[in-house]
Amino acid sequence: MVEVEIEQEKENKLMHRRELNLGVDHEGEGTPSRKVLIDKIASLVNASKNEIVLDKIDTEYGKERSIVKVRVYDDEKFVKEYERDYFQKR
Repeated sequence: MVEVEIEQEKENKLMHRRELNLGVDHEGEGTPSRKVLIDKIASLVNASKNEIVLDKIDTEYGKERSIVKVRVYDDEKFVKEYERDYFQKR
C-alpha cells in the first residue's frame, strides 16, 4: 500500500504555487507510477490533477521509500504559463 506524507512545504506566491517534498512509503511494492502518485497527492492536498506537476521521484537503492518533489499550482492556467511543455505532457 502506498502512503504519502508531506515532509516540507513552501509557498511560492510569485509563481502561484506550493512546492512540496513528499515521503512516499511503498512497502512490498515497487516505486509507484506517476499516475498513482498524482491521484494520491491530489486527494492529500485537495487539488485537481491538472494543477499538479510531479517533478522528481527519488527512490533510495534497496529501500521501499521514495522522496517526491511536486509543484501544486493555484489554477491550471498557471501550469500552462510557467511549466515547460514536457512537464505538462507527463
